[in-house]
Amino acid sequence: MKELLNLFDFKQKINYKTEILSELTVALALVPEAVAFSLIAGLSPLSPLTGLYAAFTIGLITSI
Repeated sequence: MKELLNLFDFKQKINYKTEILSELTVALALVPEAVAFSLIAGLSPLSPLTGLYAAFTIGLITSI
């Protein structure tokens, strides 16, 4: 239980380099997935753009 509570300890040192690299990796991996899902769903001709907007919105909501 102590490890779980330690997760929310804001006194921990943050390595910004690894945080930024991991965020970029997830973002770059999400782009083809969002485009593929929107093409499979058979949306409008602008479907890849719609898939990217949806992925961005979901990522924003979950981060908040």
